[in-house]
Parts: sequence; C-alpha cells; structure tokens
Amino acid sequence: MDENKKKLRKLTAPLLLAELGAVFLGAAGVSIVLWMRREPLESALQKILFTVMGLAAAGFLFRREYIRDRLDYDNAEHPFRFWASLAVCTAAACVCGFLPAGGWPFPVIYLILSLFGSTNVGILSASVLLMVSVFAGGADVIVFFLYFISGIFVAALFYCYEGELKIGQPLFLSMLCLLLCETAGIVLTDNNRLNFESFVIPVSNIIISGILMAGCMKVFSSTVFYRYREKYLELNDTGNPMLVQLKDTAREAYFQSVHTAYFCERIARRLSLDADALKCAGYYHKMDKVIPDFLEKEKFPPAAEAVLREYMDKKTPIQAKETAVLLCSDAVVAAVTLFLSKNGDEHPDYDKIIDVVFGHLIDSGTFNNCDISLRELKTMQKKFKEEKLYYDFLR
Repeated sequence: MDENKKKLRKLTAPLLLAELGAVFLGAAGVSIVLWMRREPLESALQKILFTVMGLAAAGFLFRREYIRDRLDYDNAEHPFRFWASLAVCTAAACVCGFLPAGGWPFPVIYLILSLFGSTNVGILSASVLLMVSVFAGGADVIVFFLYFISGIFVAALFYCYEGELKIGQPLFLSMLCLLLCETAGIVLTDNNRLNFESFVIPVSNIIISGILMAGCMKVFSSTVFYRYREKYLELNDTGNPMLVQLKDTAREAYFQSVHTAYFCERIARRLSLDADALKCAGYYHKMDKVIPDFLEKEKFPPAAEAVLREYMDKKTPIQAKETAVLLCSDAVVAAVTLFLSKNGDEHPDYDKIIDVVFGHLIDSGTFNNCDISLRELKTMQKKFKEEKLYYDFLR
C-alpha cells in the first residue's frame, strides 16, 4: 500500500493533467462537430456533458488500474502511452461523425485502447468514444450496439497475451463478428433485405479495419510485446560475459544454470508462461554468488528480474508460478546431478528422484503462498519425467 501511495504521489499532477486534457479534447471535439451540424444548444450541452462524464470515468478507471498494477504488459511503466492513444482515438471518433455509420473503424479503437491500457480500461474508454461518434453523427442507438458488441469481442479475443503472439485467428474472428454485426445493424436495418449494394460500405469497413488492426498489432509486437527480444537474445547467449565469468569462477554453478535454463524454457512453453524470461532467470539464478548485487549492476527485462528477485529473496515465500518453475528446475537438476556424482555406475530411477524432489517441496510448504495450481505442478512433474534422455548430459 505504501508503494502505491508513493506511486500515486509521484505522478498525481501529470496524470491529472492528462485526464483533464483528454476530457477537454473530447468536449472540444464534440462541441465543434455539433456546432458544424447546427445542433440545438440544449441538445449540444447534454451531449457535451455526457462526453465529459464518460471521459472522466475512463480516466479515473485508468488511474485506479495504474495504482493497483492491473494494467497489461508494460503499460504501467508508460502510462502516457495510453493517453496519447486516447487523444488520437478521440480525434478519430469525432471524424467518424462525418462518415457513414457502416464505415466506422471502431474495432481498431477498441483494440488500441485495450492493448495500451487494460481490457477494462479499453472497453470503457472506447465505448465512451463510440458514444461521441453516435452523438456527432446523429446515428441510431442500434449503431452503438453494433460497434459495442464487436468491440467487446475484439477486446476479449486480443486479451492479455502470454507466450507467443498469434493474431491470425483472433483477427479472422473479429472481422467475422464485425460482418455479422454490420449485417444486423446496418444492412437489415436500412433495407430489411439483403442485396449486393448494401454490403459495399460494411465490407469496405471490414477490409480497412482488418488492415489497420494488423498494422496496430505489428506496432504493438515491436514496441511492447517483443520489446525485450534483442535483450533476451543477448542475455540467453552462453557467450555473454556474465555467463563466461560464472563459468570461469564457479564451473559447477555454471553448468547447473545451463541445465536449469533448459528445463525452465521447456516447462514455460508447456505451461504457457514467458519462456524467454524463465530461461534468462535459469541462466542467472546462481550469479549472485559470483557478482554480489548483480541485479543492481545489470539491466534485466522486468519479467526476468522479477523472477530472479523473488527467487533470491530467501526470507519471503514464493508467490509467482514462474519462480516455482525456476525453483523446481534448479532442485531437480541438483538432485539428479548429486545422484549421478555419487552413483555414477548405477542406472538411476529418474522418476523416483523427481517424485522425491516434488514431495519434499510440497510437504515443506514451499508452494503454500504460490499461485501455481496442483494441476500445473503435476504437469511440471510429468515434463521432468519425459526428459530422461537429457539427464545423461548431467553426468
């Protein structure tokens, strides 16, 4: 709680300024569009007030999610990226008021605001902007529901990626949902029957929205999702100077780390966790014995650093399942290595060794405060037993 208060105090003024700027931009945009459309004063004031309250609620939710660390990806490290996205999307929402209702690219807006905030923030803020477009274009309420439903579908399909970034299926399903909603909300409403001309604008919107969404995902993958790819390639290279130093200084710890990293990566992929971060943590979890306070001296990606810090903090019970994977990998490698060193000629029963290791960790209460499930522990245990051929490298 103290950290949250410090975080809030540090960015209170900038965040409030960003919120006020978003509210002012939205109100100004709606005012200009309504003035251009000669909207009656009472009606214009009503719509402006709704816009102000909606954007204020979106800003409050974003700040709340930010303080409680509930933003997706690394958005908490770059809160103003969301506000920049919201400003661009607000301008686009105002422009939509001059376009045919069937040609609004709102799935793109839902996608952008969800990716650079969180799913909750993205749905709320995009829905407020959708209301702005409905006000500006004088559209029917069915248009709001058309884009609201398709937008929620987009936010759900592209919800908080873990592991690999795959966009083919979500993009196809998003466009299919948009097509169905456009058919129900635009084509059938305007004509009450299907014909080729009725689909020209909706299909054009689907094509344009699909292209824009693919472009957004490409930008997102390069700037956010795979932001640390090059850093991981550097850190996970056995020729990295830190690993070379570990090999020269503590040879046994080096090979322990190499084997641990192998299992961390394999299990991370089986459990749909961040394989690069866990592999990196596996390589460097013994480094503090060679370079004291190396985490302060070296810059690690946040995900890998979080696992390493929690693993090295022996006073606090582990909580993250990623740390549990690292701990189990290290323990299994250590147990097998110890057995082979003492019983080199004896054929080991790897299944029994693994069962003993997991039994000890569970009985000792190692995972009592961890968010890893019993099913995931069983899956991990099974994966270790499938790697019998690899254990020959530990001799």
